[in-house]
Amino acid sequence: MGSCLRCRMQRIRCEFDVPGGCCLPCKKVENTKAARLPCLRYKITDMTLYKTGQVPGYEWTQRWTKGTSDPIQLWASSEIRTVYVSVCYSTERLPLKVRRFVPQEGDKLERTWAYRGAKKSAIIPPYALVDVEAGTSAYTAYIRASMEGIFRNMLGSTNGLLYKTYLLAYRMWQKEERTSEVFGLLNWTLRLWVAIRLSTTSAFIVGQETLDMPANILDESSPDHGKIPLPPVMGAQMDMILIHHIQNKLRHELLDNLQKVMLRNKPTSWLVTYLVSFILLHNIALITKHDASYADKHGMNRRFAREEKVREYHMGANVILAHFHYCNKGRVPFSEECEDKDLRALAQLDEEKIQFVRATRALVQRHKQEWQKIRSNEEYEDDYFFVSQLFDEKWQPSTTNV
Repeated sequence: MGSCLRCRMQRIRCEFDVPGGCCLPCKKVENTKAARLPCLRYKITDMTLYKTGQVPGYEWTQRWTKGTSDPIQLWASSEIRTVYVSVCYSTERLPLKVRRFVPQEGDKLERTWAYRGAKKSAIIPPYALVDVEAGTSAYTAYIRASMEGIFRNMLGSTNGLLYKTYLLAYRMWQKEERTSEVFGLLNWTLRLWVAIRLSTTSAFIVGQETLDMPANILDESSPDHGKIPLPPVMGAQMDMILIHHIQNKLRHELLDNLQKVMLRNKPTSWLVTYLVSFILLHNIALITKHDASYADKHGMNRRFAREEKVREYHMGANVILAHFHYCNKGRVPFSEECEDKDLRALAQLDEEKIQFVRATRALVQRHKQEWQKIRSNEEYEDDYFFVSQLFDEKWQPSTTNV
């Protein structure tokens, strides 16, 4: 069953008399100040941070259901074309080589959407990536190239908490020595965050090469009217690259190392663990929003497309929040009682980082009531539903109603 969070942090034996119940060390302190959190058997490495595939019944193909990237064997043409793919949040373009293939059973050959209660569709020519490994290399470069633009276009006002937090993380990532612990955590976090945005944001073909699709291939009832869609099997390959070739590796590195850093709980690691926690919690709101919009786009008549997966995302939010608040016990850097000298002594922060803490503190106070309303209304898709819980001095785990 594993040790609870408190016993792991304190490196003590986690024994219990009732399987699955509160452990004996936690029972001893349950009526004291030491029991700020319940007995929780959470592990950071168990967190779910992104979708693992298409919604059942809405798959683009049945070729790679287990995440394997077997090459397409039967091509309809020897002609190789280069298309450029872009997402709306970045001006960067992703070059990919594609080829017309012979469809097989299970390949989707149309794009679908719901309009006024009816299913609409458009037939799309069957093209696919020629080389998945080359696609992985292209995507890896694209993640770095598009990062700054995606931040700038997705994070709202430059005076807002989202923008200020990501900006500091991005600057620290650029300045840190590549061998440092801080660089590693921010490098995995920021690249993973961008990769997840790319797998949950519609991408379109841009430029002169459109694979013979006209500009109006998606009619006026489509939310993407005027854009050139990706062929579904090609989209499935791109999803597979992002999820299985890129996100899985980054997730493993990030969560393994974040867990080690949090269990060591050194004061000097406080800021980087806060930044990583903030970005991961914001990601959970964004993937929840994606799931809701996907359900709406396809007329599923439910709030979320992947209800069980959304519960997993939100359990992950509890996991990261529990670790952060346990590490933060007795130290409240964002409270008005915490002075600059305390920040310098506690976390060895320089002037730029102290100014960031001050600005964050002011924004938290300004938006406190607004965030409480968002949470009481269970607005899980809101940017601040999860990140606002980092500032709760008496935080407790919550459950999700879907």
